[in-house]
Amino acid sequence: MQSLQKSIQSVIDSGRIGSPVFLRSMLQLPVKDISIEHATNILITLANLWMPSSPESIQARRSPDSIQLTTMIRYLGGQTAVLSVNRVSADQTVSIDLQLIGNKGAIYHETPSSRHHNQEFIIDLTETTDQSQLVQQSMDSGQWVKWEEV
Repeated sequence: MQSLQKSIQSVIDSGRIGSPVFLRSMLQLPVKDISIEHATNILITLANLWMPSSPESIQARRSPDSIQLTTMIRYLGGQTAVLSVNRVSADQTVSIDLQLIGNKGAIYHETPSSRHHNQEFIIDLTETTDQSQLVQQSMDSGQWVKWEEV
């Protein structure tokens, strides 16, 4: 995940996509791996690194069967992030599908890149800041929650 973060950040820093305005990310996570809450925290951390303004509010929803957690973040500058973590069967590998749209272009990233991908793709999901209280508060209330640094 760190190499993905650096790669995307280098494109942002180069100015090729302009200023980021929308992020959509879907992470497929095998059952045997870490919790979807922890993976969601990592996606939130990445989104906050890439967006040019601070988060304003957050909303989270979990599927009734607890295999999907979707989080939406609104930023003070009008940007938006939609982040989804989904459980897949234990025999599948971790994959991420990411779209970052800027005011001058877009970045698309999918790993593994196809069903013929023959290398194990490992995402390091250990480094993150913890927004779990905000996510849980939104899930409990069913409402947008004002962003507060935790």
